[in-house]
Amino acid sequence: MVRTLELIESRVSARTRWHFVVLRDGDTSAVGECSDAGDTDAVIRRLTALTPSLEGRDLLADRTSVVDELTRAVESLPQQEKFAAATVLGGLEQSLVDFAAQADGEPVWKWLGGVSPDRVPLYANINRMPGGRSPADVAEMAARAVAAGFTSVKCAPFDVREPGQDLADTGVARLRAIRTAIGEDVGLKVDFHERLTAEDVHRVLPAMEELGVAWLEDAFAVQHVEDLRRLRAATTLPLAGGELMFHLDEARTAVAEHLVDVLMPDVKHAGGIERTLSIARAATGTAISPHNPSGPVATAASAHLLAACPNATVLEHQFGEVPWRPELVDGAENITDGHLHVSDRPGLGVRLRTDHPSCRVLWTANI
Repeated sequence: MVRTLELIESRVSARTRWHFVVLRDGDTSAVGECSDAGDTDAVIRRLTALTPSLEGRDLLADRTSVVDELTRAVESLPQQEKFAAATVLGGLEQSLVDFAAQADGEPVWKWLGGVSPDRVPLYANINRMPGGRSPADVAEMAARAVAAGFTSVKCAPFDVREPGQDLADTGVARLRAIRTAIGEDVGLKVDFHERLTAEDVHRVLPAMEELGVAWLEDAFAVQHVEDLRRLRAATTLPLAGGELMFHLDEARTAVAEHLVDVLMPDVKHAGGIERTLSIARAATGTAISPHNPSGPVATAASAHLLAACPNATVLEHQFGEVPWRPELVDGAENITDGHLHVSDRPGLGVRLRTDHPSCRVLWTANI
């Protein structure tokens, strides 16, 4: 019987391509997501390089040792190659967990030792919305998210410059428009994406406090502890970050000194579901909200993870980018009133529709 590994691309928008790792073994199909790994050719090269580690292996009995071997391989790479390799590992590991949980006849949340999540609370990330980025544009999309039942919205107001305008002032204007549109009772999360200088971060703090933002995300990377210490001393607003981390060590000082209130590991970039869960469980006393500006497979993986994570809070959901998103997993992404209904079917509970018009096979290998 032929066992294969595939890389599937779903073309979403001018900005977004979702990438999925599909493991096929007989009648079983398991899937993981490795979107946002960077250059697609680098992703294919990494998958090609790891294929010998999978060939002929028992991917049920040897799953842990296979993942450990691949993790060590990521750690040995030059720094400039690690991010893409870690994200590819994340997608592969998700598919191996999906495969193992299906074999055991259990949903991943139960397979991980969690309790039935029923519904997972979400917040709406509008960063990849189509159209313009004027204050009116982003305010309209935020209002759409609230109308759809979300009680918290996140944007990245400092991502896009306007000609002739100060970036910090432009971002604040966008946030003021959103707050006016959604009212005072809806949470407003702000993702800085490390786009502002330290001086500008501190300059906009009074506006952030006036607007009552729910958290400041990635004003500085979690490794930049001196910047975080100064920010912590300057504001009582919650601080969030850690979306690109692969090891807890990268955020250990920030967690130990309570320089972040919310840690945001990503099931893709952190190397998979079990690695992300180990990071979350080790960060005792710190809230966990998985980073997830991703497609429906990583969203399913993150939702199952939350059910096994005692310090988990809320999950990010990419809102408003394309209307056909649930079609890609045969409607398994069921969201109502700002909550994701988590499947109790074996595995992740999603079946990727590789025949969807947005999809194409980029790479395949027999393993």
